Amino acid sequence: MSIQANPFKRTTIIIMFVIGFIAFVALLYGLGMGNHLASGKNGQAHGASNSLVGYQALVDIMRDTGKNVQYSRTAGGFDNPGLLVLTPAPDTNADDIAKVIKERAFIGPTIIILPKWRVAPLSGPTARKGWVQRFETLDPALGEEVLKNIADIKIKVPKNIAKVEPDQRPLLHSTIGGSVKLPAAPVTISSDYIHAIVPGLNGDDALIGYLDRGFSEGNFPLVLVADADLLNNSGMANRQTAKHALALMDAVSTGPDFRITFDLTFNGLGNSQNLLTLVFKPPFLSATICLIIAALAAAWAAFNRFGPPVREQRSINFGKTALVNNSAGLIHRMRREHLVTHPYVEFIRTDAIHALGLTDIDREDQDHKLDMLGEVDGQRFTSLFNSLTSAHDSYEIARRAAALHHWKKELIG
Repeated sequence: MSIQANPFKRTTIIIMFVIGFIAFVALLYGLGMGNHLASGKNGQAHGASNSLVGYQALVDIMRDTGKNVQYSRTAGGFDNPGLLVLTPAPDTNADDIAKVIKERAFIGPTIIILPKWRVAPLSGPTARKGWVQRFETLDPALGEEVLKNIADIKIKVPKNIAKVEPDQRPLLHSTIGGSVKLPAAPVTISSDYIHAIVPGLNGDDALIGYLDRGFSEGNFPLVLVADADLLNNSGMANRQTAKHALALMDAVSTGPDFRITFDLTFNGLGNSQNLLTLVFKPPFLSATICLIIAALAAAWAAFNRFGPPVREQRSINFGKTALVNNSAGLIHRMRREHLVTHPYVEFIRTDAIHALGLTDIDREDQDHKLDMLGEVDGQRFTSLFNSLTSAHDSYEIARRAAALHHWKKELIG
């Protein structure tokens, strides 16, 4: 019964290797990226959210109009030049916000969009991932707590909200041009340091305001958006509100770098840098790709080796043939091949004499009879006999012994 050298087909092994290799690289990538792979569709108020209170629609509109918009999931995004948009959660630490704003004064303009609505995930067969249902507005004290280390700012939310249809809401004139409809349950801010961009109905407050920090704190502006409905997905459903949101972004982000960064770290989607993160980012990504290609090349070379794997041979084999092979190997190792030439030719001669029945005559007549049998490759017995006994080189001994064996096989059998 024959034994198959490899129980698996070559194609099967290659497919198993490719799947395992891709899974291993994907595992490393997933461990390194962490929250970078999260979609952001969690229903909260941030730039990657598709809910009523999110800002993905604003991001999409700006990208469609040719603006360079990106998300930041690390603290390094705070140092990006251009406009930074912060969307803090109600429980965001005030010290963290104040630290970022202080540093941004010398880096680039910043917009802070305060949270407005209390929401809950939308359930039901028609609900999509990230959709929410909106309840009442948040306690204004939460927004004031987030901004307490930046300036003394008061936030107002109407207590008795009249249900007014969108078409019947008054227009608010904006200082950046045009007008915008008053949102439902308008949230306003007021402070001695706030200059209104979109003023409220009272005239002494603002839905969107510019914070005057003085020249000692840097020259880049800080804009506070008290009413998130002027920028979120719900507000972007109105053409006039969407047009004003784009105008606001253009007005604040003027400068040498028009990049717009939406921060996600204050919304629980941040991720810290680690070694696995670095290997999948430039400039280390090129080295990672080279290592992957080298690993694939080594694997391909292993699949294309010459012949099946060689089994390890026994040191001492079984049987007469093994005994002869081992003895021949020992003689060759000791370089004593010339000592076995005479016994070998005598063995061939004796075997031939017994086969022909020439045992009753003397040696000279026996050799003569063997020569009379004929030639093989132009040589007779005595010529082959003398040639082998006079050889000393291992190669010549082997060649002449083979010729003598061939002569016997051809003429005697």
